[in-house]
Amino acid sequence: MIILNLIMIFISFALLLLCMLAPLRKSAAVQKRPSLKMLFKPHGIYGLLLLIVSFLHGILSGNKPAMMTGKAAWLCLLILLVLSLFRKRMRTAVWLKLHRIFSVLLCVLIAVHVLHAVLL
Repeated sequence: MIILNLIMIFISFALLLLCMLAPLRKSAAVQKRPSLKMLFKPHGIYGLLLLIVSFLHGILSGNKPAMMTGKAAWLCLLILLVLSLFRKRMRTAVWLKLHRIFSVLLCVLIAVHVLHAVLL
């Protein structure tokens, strides 16, 4: 069970990195490399997979002190994905601002969660 949880942690971290690096797909360096361009393309799928894998991580971790910070980070990710569903109903500038705010908040919450889990 512990090994499976560690695998979920690793997959979650990889998916988070892929999500956070998605803005790089418009850079000149990525445009020159089709494989990198293709890697960053399914940004929304990475977010959905991150939601599922992090949910499984939370179940496998059990009742530990970092559970509360993990729940806060997971709920922020859920809000981020729900907002993405309404992307076409919002003006692009409004949606982009909300998406960026919640993305930064998610990164902060995950950092707090990891520090809380490691230190306690």
